[in-house]
Amino acid sequence: MRLWRSFLEICQFPLKIIFLGVTIYGIGNTLISPTFSSLFVIKRDEIILLAELLNRLGSLIIINAPLIFLLRTVYRRVNGATTVMSGFIGYITYLVVTMLFASKNLPSSAFSAILGISFSSTSLSNLSGINYPLQTGIAGAIIVTFTTRISYRQSRNKTQYGFFSFIDKDIHAVIINVLYCSIAGGLVAFLYLPFYESLNKTIELIASDITNPMNLFTYGVVERVLSTLHMSTLIRKPFWFQATGGTWANLVGESIAGDVNIWAVSLASNQLQYSAGTFITPYYVLNIFAIPSMLWGIYSIYTDKYEKRRVRLFFVLATLVSIFSGTMFPLEILLLLLSPLLYLFHTLYTGSLFAVFEVLDISLGFNYTGTNTVVASPGTILEFITYMKNPNLANTLRMIAIVGFVSALIYFFFTRFYFRHLAVDLFNTGTTKRLVKGTTEAIGGTSNIKMINTSVNILVIQVFDPTLIDAGKLLELGATKVTDTKAGLSIQFGAASTIVGRELNKSLRETLKST
Repeated sequence: MRLWRSFLEICQFPLKIIFLGVTIYGIGNTLISPTFSSLFVIKRDEIILLAELLNRLGSLIIINAPLIFLLRTVYRRVNGATTVMSGFIGYITYLVVTMLFASKNLPSSAFSAILGISFSSTSLSNLSGINYPLQTGIAGAIIVTFTTRISYRQSRNKTQYGFFSFIDKDIHAVIINVLYCSIAGGLVAFLYLPFYESLNKTIELIASDITNPMNLFTYGVVERVLSTLHMSTLIRKPFWFQATGGTWANLVGESIAGDVNIWAVSLASNQLQYSAGTFITPYYVLNIFAIPSMLWGIYSIYTDKYEKRRVRLFFVLATLVSIFSGTMFPLEILLLLLSPLLYLFHTLYTGSLFAVFEVLDISLGFNYTGTNTVVASPGTILEFITYMKNPNLANTLRMIAIVGFVSALIYFFFTRFYFRHLAVDLFNTGTTKRLVKGTTEAIGGTSNIKMINTSVNILVIQVFDPTLIDAGKLLELGATKVTDTKAGLSIQFGAASTIVGRELNKSLRETLKST
């Protein structure tokens, strides 16, 4: 678990950058969206230009999130520039190889112009037309991270003698990584077709009856997992924009395919199809109610009033971003690294929402005319408000609000319950007792404890005598980082921090009572 928790430490900076990108994109996208313009009129071109700039910048960060994670995970304190450049070149190599060797039987949703990479040839029949790299999302970044780290370690063993002695160790690392990434890209291109065929069986199962609650539950779970891997296009595109998500013929006989397309086109032509929106409705609950409640559930875990005051503005901002544009991608990555069980709960609950709304026969669509499903932000408060003008949607909005309030309560209290009771030693194996006992010994006993504060991933202990602290023992117990701060000894136990802190406080109170 210490290794898993260390990933959170490594990925904190990329997560902050991606959250910044989501925030920037949210502001820009909100200002230029048809929903916003239907409520407010912007007359100044400067504001529209700024909104377009924010929209492009934010979407660029979100789309290239795997690369951002890659550049951080390959960075080393020593020769960091070497590993970063090697990783970047290796990633480009990996993408190019997947583009050249990917099966032509794959659908367009499996490809994307990542970093603007594309290729066309008139002399090679199997590469006719425009070709793009395969979408492998976070998985691709993980693969290149491993090849970069391996190639760097191997390059350190290079001798200064031999036929290629003029090549230094850093360039040697890049060359080896290019070779490894070429092999990895070829293997991924070969394995991608069977992977997609397996996924396509799930898509076909869901599409066989999109009114079946269990099928929609499956869609919700698979969609969230793929979104976390930055590969949501694979399942969103067929249901949002293709016949897999349903078809509708307008008054002139034109056939419209896809759940999102049907809603957007019928809304624009004043022929709103109230049955559309099946694959969108839960986002209103998640973005407006559930995710903000989870955020404040996390905030409530903080026990240090000064620390709560310091992070309060961030939680306010994160709540606003969720309500107005959605923050699920960075939050889900955080949950996966910090608390996998909480991520599992969120994923299963999302699938349940799809099933529940189908049982209730409630659907509310997404007025989106774009094609990029990675940056699309369905289920925002502004769109929810605009539909209040339609009396035919009154019951739909009311039911979504009711389910939303119930979900908010469930998310808030389950988040608190998880960090206070489920984050460690779920099966009562004695891990909690071992952590508490070991931590007590490492800080010099309960008699050396002055004050204890906790957050969702850090335990802070103020001690009377710092010389009694054994930081090495804390690291052996599974702490990823132990630092001395103004607030006290900061111990990063991950999600276990709150439970360990509560048990230490209990031991401290018992000690004080006995004296």
